Amino acid sequence: MTVEEIHHIVKQFGNGAYNAKRAGFDGIQIHAVHEGYLLDQFAISLFNHRTDEYGGSLENRLRFAKEIVEEIHQRCGEDFPVTLRFSLKSFIKDLRDGALPGEEFAEKGRDIEEGIAAAKMLVSYGYCALDVDVGTYDAWWWNHPPMYIEKGPYRPYAKIVKENVDVPVFCAGRMDNPDMALAAIEDGTCDIISLGRPLLADPDYVNKLRRGDIQDIRPCLSCQEGCMGRIQEYSALNCAVNPQACRERYTAYRPVIGAPKNVLIVGGGVAGLEAARVLAIRGHHVSLVEATDRLGGNLIPGGAPSFKEDDHLLVKWYEYQMKKLKVDVTLNKKVTREEVLAHNYDSVIIATGSTPKRFSLGHDETTYSAEDVLNKKVDPGQNVAVIGGGLVGCELAIALKDEGRNVALVEALDKILALNGPLCAANKEMLERLVPYKDVQMYTSSQAKAYDGKTLTITTPDGEKQLPADSVVLAIGYKEEASLYESLQFDVSDIHLLGDARKVSNIMYAIWDAFEVANSL
Repeated sequence: MTVEEIHHIVKQFGNGAYNAKRAGFDGIQIHAVHEGYLLDQFAISLFNHRTDEYGGSLENRLRFAKEIVEEIHQRCGEDFPVTLRFSLKSFIKDLRDGALPGEEFAEKGRDIEEGIAAAKMLVSYGYCALDVDVGTYDAWWWNHPPMYIEKGPYRPYAKIVKENVDVPVFCAGRMDNPDMALAAIEDGTCDIISLGRPLLADPDYVNKLRRGDIQDIRPCLSCQEGCMGRIQEYSALNCAVNPQACRERYTAYRPVIGAPKNVLIVGGGVAGLEAARVLAIRGHHVSLVEATDRLGGNLIPGGAPSFKEDDHLLVKWYEYQMKKLKVDVTLNKKVTREEVLAHNYDSVIIATGSTPKRFSLGHDETTYSAEDVLNKKVDPGQNVAVIGGGLVGCELAIALKDEGRNVALVEALDKILALNGPLCAANKEMLERLVPYKDVQMYTSSQAKAYDGKTLTITTPDGEKQLPADSVVLAIGYKEEASLYESLQFDVSDIHLLGDARKVSNIMYAIWDAFEVANSL
């Protein structure tokens, strides 16, 4: 960039702030010395090789940010609040190579010492508050923490900044747990809690918190399938668990025309639960029947790893919605074709989900599904071979390693997570690094051939190998379970197939599919 171009951008920041003030905003935040964006590239010496007044010393590298706040104050007045999103530390091991939580490495970006110095200088320039995080695009999982990073990861860094500056400090980053957020304020970690993704999941979060109705807050899963994952694909910002997010006008609940319908929903997984919720809100009479002893479907095994706790929180949220909306829920009942036909339902929704795919390797007694292992129905033993390097297989491998087991991961394709999608890059890139970091033995471009109960034989690009295995766990995908629908589709006038039963996909499309159908009945 030329100096003239820098000055032009400074002026444009001033114009934007002035327009915001004219529009009635009380202040603004500069999305700036953070995440590896333009101003952060100027501020980090790894990226900034300039030899003019915008390069070299830290003061010079922060000159761009300094001129912006000065321009805004000149245009909007010295009393117009200008806050700054600020990454205290970069977590860069090398270009396009970020560090994982707990990993020892040499910081090539901004370290904490320089971060503290930068924070003090930025405040002296006129920024009246700092919204603290860590990371860059080289370690994007830090800036947009997925479920694999513990909740509240920025708290120690916000506290460091707060101890070194005399302006308010914000803390964001998976701070949706109300107790955690309150503790961070009370113990002096920060002054203000910043929420982003949780407000997509539940725009009424703060109002529900204010009135003490915490169980009614729809949880953010940090899955990023509907938000950052869509943005990276140049699609609209939305939310996996809230189909109405950012499209409220087009997805408003439709009023029921005429008499409410009596609707049967078969299946208490996420699609069935979402359909029941929406139908009940609109005023229909809903009966939901689940074959097992609990609601949640694949969210139950999916939420078994410690880092997927929010999946189970979503199940609890749906259970609360069923009670609040007075949905008639029946557990431990398998619905038959005859039972459906014997009742005069106005509409029938089949949301019977999916079942794990299986194949035999020769010793079926200790060949398990990932679902059974995650649900603790079986003990996989100390040496475990996981077949399938997709999302389920990788998360299972990490969960088993966290339990202290020896894990081998066998994937037929040339890399793990090759077919899963859409996955947010922050989630995918972190998980790709976590698997080897956790010391999972990885065998890509490899096929499982035989298992005798003690040894799994696989073929690899280097030849045949024998892996010690107390069990083999299959994580090779799911297949639709639509047999009830197929037996009824020509005998029920208004019948719908939802979620995984229609097409195996991810949680976002199961919920969205259910919402669209339930909002149109």
